[in-house]
Amino acid sequence: MSGAQEDTIGRASERICQHMNRDHDDAVAHLAMFHARLPRLPPWARMESIDRTGMRIRYAPPSLTGPVTDEHALPVQTIAFDPPLQGTTDTRKRLVAMSEASQAANAQFARAKHARDFWGEYNLETLLEHADRILMHRATLGALLAVACALARTPVPPPPDARAPWLAQGVYGMHRAVHLAAAPLWLLLVPLAAVLAVRAVGWLSRTWTNAAPVPTAPGRLAAWAWTTLTTPTLPRLDRHAWNRETAVITGGARGLGAELALRLAQKGARVITLDVAKTTVKHPNLVAYHCDISRQNEVLSVTRNILYRHGAPTILINNAAVRNGHPLLDTPVGDIARVLDTNTMAHFWTLKEFLPSMVEQQRGHIVTVSSMMGQTGVAQMIDYVASKHALVGLHESLRFELDAIYRTPLVRTTLVTTGHLQETSMFSGIQYNAFARFLAPPVSTAKVAQAVLDALECQESRIVAIPWYAAWTPFLRILPSFVRDGIQALLGANHSMTTAPKPPREGERTPEPAT
Repeated sequence: MSGAQEDTIGRASERICQHMNRDHDDAVAHLAMFHARLPRLPPWARMESIDRTGMRIRYAPPSLTGPVTDEHALPVQTIAFDPPLQGTTDTRKRLVAMSEASQAANAQFARAKHARDFWGEYNLETLLEHADRILMHRATLGALLAVACALARTPVPPPPDARAPWLAQGVYGMHRAVHLAAAPLWLLLVPLAAVLAVRAVGWLSRTWTNAAPVPTAPGRLAAWAWTTLTTPTLPRLDRHAWNRETAVITGGARGLGAELALRLAQKGARVITLDVAKTTVKHPNLVAYHCDISRQNEVLSVTRNILYRHGAPTILINNAAVRNGHPLLDTPVGDIARVLDTNTMAHFWTLKEFLPSMVEQQRGHIVTVSSMMGQTGVAQMIDYVASKHALVGLHESLRFELDAIYRTPLVRTTLVTTGHLQETSMFSGIQYNAFARFLAPPVSTAKVAQAVLDALECQESRIVAIPWYAAWTPFLRILPSFVRDGIQALLGANHSMTTAPKPPREGERTPEPAT
């Protein structure tokens, strides 16, 4: 929704409140909470007015073809409120209901008008999720148990002198038929065993990472092991505990940062975002600071202001990142420095300011958002790849320092490595071939944000690697060079940035407006 539309709704809410003799500030606060959920109108549509009886929108009819050059020539459509709005609560509920209905209608229209992307719906990530769901379903486990019982004994023909030979032959025939039919189902045990083994190793690794320190007295080892395997070291955050959390998110205006900011604010945490762009998230629990993360002095000024006004944060999510997308020799030195300062050095600057209080209180959570580019390399992304590699090393070394040097294992650390995020503009415009869309599909920011939120809520150190190939990317290093080169060629990775829009180079940028 554009700023003009929000201003129109804000003025409309004032008129509604005056008409209803309601408190103006209360109504504006309630309506502001739902601005982001109202129907998103195209640039050539505009809300003309709104009152307790109806809403008037200048909107292009579906029969209109061609571009709109003069929005004043569009007809005004009236959406009547029947019955009329009766109060602030009624206004809020009606607008939210209209928003949900509009979103459902838009989704149905999009499905009918736009061609389905086969590889976008039936990619390897989707197939693996379905396979995992089937293999781990209770019905599958029950069927495999029944198969194991059926195959435990080999069918034995009845003796010639058996009593009731017709009955014995019938039982033998049924047993043999079940035995023959169930034999192919043993093939399911191979993928099932693989899934269980991967999950067991992952669970043991996460349990060890989040366990209490190993006791020095040998007599306490058994009790420590049992407690570690059966009871989480830290409790899961409930609603009241979330109200005591303060989260700082760099790059929280858009994309993954905005998704995390909204989810944390809805949980009840106080959220503070740092970004050079204007925030796209609105919530009473959220405060946005304008800050160019690539400038150390600006970061130090804003972080100290946060410490003074809001106190020490308990959650730090270093998410801000930029990229160039040019070959090394075509990239100005200033642009390379900007990528490294934003993607890497800003992590050090925020840690130097916020980590001391976490160490002192022996609690906190640091989330480092890297990328699968932090585990591999690709052409035309040298500066970006180098910055993300540095974050993987930063995360691992920080974990060892917190455990061995500062003796604060309860300060948790989470590393996020993802593939191409769908709802971000970082890599928009890249064209993938069919093989890449099947083997390495993009992932939604909502899915990644939910995984990060679960780690924060459980107060556990984790490695969030989504989708499937992000977890296996480090193993590319042990493959023969010709195999790895073949994978790069099939994916078209080394030429993918050729089709992506390039950000303005050094000397071409205009100053970002302050928010």
